[in-house]
Amino acid sequence: MAQESLAPVAAITNLILGLITIFMSNRGENQSSHKRFSALLIGWTFIMLALYQIAETIRGQYFTQFSHSSIDLGLFSLEGNVTGDTLLLIRAGSQISLNILMVAMALHIPKDLGRGELWNASVIGLIGTYCLVVPPLIFIVGVKLIAFQLALWIVVGIYWIHTYIRGIVLEYQTGDEKYRSLSKSSAILLVVWFGWQMVWWFSAFTFLNNEWFVSVLITLPEDPSALWLFAVNLGWSTGAVTIMVLFFGELFRSIKFGASPITYIVFGIFILGFFNWIQDTLLLDYYYSCLEGTCEETSSIFDLVNYLTSGMLVYLLKPLLFVYLMVQFKIIDTSSKQNKHLMRVMILLILLIISSSIIELIQSLVPIPQMISGTILAIGVIFFIGWEEKITTKFMGNNELDIESIRGDGFSENVFKNISIMMSLVVVYIIVIAVVFANAGV
Repeated sequence: MAQESLAPVAAITNLILGLITIFMSNRGENQSSHKRFSALLIGWTFIMLALYQIAETIRGQYFTQFSHSSIDLGLFSLEGNVTGDTLLLIRAGSQISLNILMVAMALHIPKDLGRGELWNASVIGLIGTYCLVVPPLIFIVGVKLIAFQLALWIVVGIYWIHTYIRGIVLEYQTGDEKYRSLSKSSAILLVVWFGWQMVWWFSAFTFLNNEWFVSVLITLPEDPSALWLFAVNLGWSTGAVTIMVLFFGELFRSIKFGASPITYIVFGIFILGFFNWIQDTLLLDYYYSCLEGTCEETSSIFDLVNYLTSGMLVYLLKPLLFVYLMVQFKIIDTSSKQNKHLMRVMILLILLIISSSIIELIQSLVPIPQMISGTILAIGVIFFIGWEEKITTKFMGNNELDIESIRGDGFSENVFKNISIMMSLVVVYIIVIAVVFANAGV
């Protein structure tokens, strides 16, 4: 399916972007230590996304595939195949690590909520301890506990929404564009982390999502607890509420000050909510067949729509927005000549990945020969190389919207190295415990 083919592409992209970002954060001597730490968090987020998508790609080739929502809600179980179960637990473990990285990111972007060596050590310790304790605990007690991590989404979502509204209001009251850094960066982070939930906002408000959710629950071997249902509904409501706040906020700002790239992205996600509602309406027969105990085979249109909506947000838009965030708000140092070369590599990589994915999408809609699609891709490569400098300059813009509220200190060079060592060990740890629990059949 088209959506499945995005996973290996995204895995390679995130892996390369993660390595480059980590490398650039270690060479940003001109940046504040907290900005370098924020870049390091984004770099390791890329790595964890790559680990998740590598496991997803391999499992999708040989075993039953589980959706992202199944992992987030703990709606999966081991199947008795060691290799397949290992890959499934790697996905779950990396998703758990991504949740705590999201929390750490919220503590530093767009504003440092704490400073000093004790604060920094506490944040690093929180990441390490969470990644060490939570995955095996969930695997032992029951994977449905994963859903309770949605509490982290709610807390982080409320904080970023508050920061977004505050930035919009202060910019309107004072006319000072520096407050746009608060609203714009918060909007980017909300789209990055919650965007794939936002595309179902209209189905959520019309309660059409409940039809789908009931069809899922009816297939479970045992009834879920009321607390679990409460956590799921509260967590998934975050996406619907968030897109409404962003839509009206960007609409208000575009009227007063003009639109920006993030404005068009928010409007696009808002419109996609209507298309997904139409899709859900057309698939009601499938939902009802599941209620009767015989799920019909889904239409290929369902996979195509997922490719165009949540698939694009998860696999393509997320890395692009992370890079945009780092460049536009000076989280990474782009002033040095060496870092500028690395930035060009990052931007060209994203452009090529998006181009190849769009071509593959066209092939899924209109059957065209591989030779023609290969020729189109080659033309795109030549174009990007020829216009590489102008594209990079346009992407970077004047990056004057510096997030001035990220200015803490207390990180030494040894601390940055130790963070990378710790996160490398976390990656190894996730793989090891996945192998152990898969072999144990827990």
